[in-house]
Amino acid sequence: MATGERWQPQQLLQAHDGELDRQRSGGDAKPIEDEDSSGSFGRVRSNVATIVAFSLPVLLVPLADPIMSLVDTIFLGQFAGTVQLAALSPCTLIFNFAFYSFTALTIATVSIVAEHLRSQREDLAGKALSTSLVIGAIGGACITLVLTTYGSLLLSLTGCDPVLLPVAEKYLRIRAFAAPAAILTSVLQGSFLAQRDSRTPFKVVVSSILLSALGDVILLYRFRFGVVGAAWTTLASQCFSASVLMYHACKSRVKPSIVLPSFSEVFALLRYVSTLGIFYVAKTSSYLFLQAAATRLPAATLAAHQINWSLWGLCSFTNAPLEQASLAFLPVAPPGREKNELTIALLITGALLGVALSFVAVGIPTLLPFVLTSDSQLWPTMKSVWIQGLSAMLCCGLDVTSTGILLGNRDTVYVAKAMMISLCTLVGFLSAASFLNRGCTIGIVWWGLATFFVSRIVQSFPRVLSEHFT
Repeated sequence: MATGERWQPQQLLQAHDGELDRQRSGGDAKPIEDEDSSGSFGRVRSNVATIVAFSLPVLLVPLADPIMSLVDTIFLGQFAGTVQLAALSPCTLIFNFAFYSFTALTIATVSIVAEHLRSQREDLAGKALSTSLVIGAIGGACITLVLTTYGSLLLSLTGCDPVLLPVAEKYLRIRAFAAPAAILTSVLQGSFLAQRDSRTPFKVVVSSILLSALGDVILLYRFRFGVVGAAWTTLASQCFSASVLMYHACKSRVKPSIVLPSFSEVFALLRYVSTLGIFYVAKTSSYLFLQAAATRLPAATLAAHQINWSLWGLCSFTNAPLEQASLAFLPVAPPGREKNELTIALLITGALLGVALSFVAVGIPTLLPFVLTSDSQLWPTMKSVWIQGLSAMLCCGLDVTSTGILLGNRDTVYVAKAMMISLCTLVGFLSAASFLNRGCTIGIVWWGLATFFVSRIVQSFPRVLSEHFT
């Protein structure tokens, strides 16, 4: 960038839409100018608008699995018994830990593929994508093998009510076969985002969600198949997503190679994701401990928790595009005032989004519980944890953005250490509270969630202010 030109994140957003390349075909793109009279506040407001514009197209990408889980929860809550609804909770615990542990692989795919594309090395980008796909396929196959072989043992280890085990095992064994498709879908979505193509994964995600909803209507409402029908619709939707994305990937700039990667390529990728892997495994483990504590609740209480948890989880994933925006904008922003203004804009957006999502995650179970389940006996329990859910969601919006800023500034070691501290804090709280109360309650589980995010925000937000403002 020439001296004296003012960088704006809109330039990168144009590149994501392919507009910058078209401009360069007729000459060099001109920097976007701001009037000096607009002041710092005007630039921050402009940055907020740009961040929102970037985040909206990719909003559904991280929300696909939570939305399909929420759809299953709603249909089971309306057209199946409480036992079948509660049986989803231990299964969700196992699948979340298995699938989200591979998040680091997706993030690494985005980073490496984008780096090769900036260097005009599409062949290396294709090899990197192929390596990620091979690792993802092998990992998914291992998950399927473990869940189908030891599914009943894993479910019993969650500590859930024995009454739920036969129903939960049916769901687990069917959905286990979707593991390779789920991981490959995530990796392929990352490759398209690296190519600045958010529309293809967006369309595929929308189609898969509609397919899942249609399957639930047919199998749960029409034929009353219960959790078995929910498992089949999820399996079909995830296989559909992986197949369509693979088809489009073979026609995109970054085509996966048909040659198996070498051991050195696989090892290099695994080494790249090692630090990020610690962060995401620790984060997933935190949710594992929360859900493990919840599975020890009575069936009716667990059903109420599962409804709240599905909606809260969906809202929490809505913050994910802000992390991606931080990774996209911050590395190319010049240090100094403009980078500070962008950081402020990201923090403001995260805080506002946390407030807005609180109305959804807490307001619906508290004020409109009948939308989520027709069982009126569950409504008081759903309403009882609104303070904990509100506190956690308010912290979540700002923490996800702060963590994204730290990752965008390559402060990965601190992020990993901070997540480990939050994990230990959560485990300590759950152990102490359950011991003092002589058992776990739904209130303890949700206070644990609030404690976890308070622990996160008191580490991530001050770190941004102290280390990444110049």
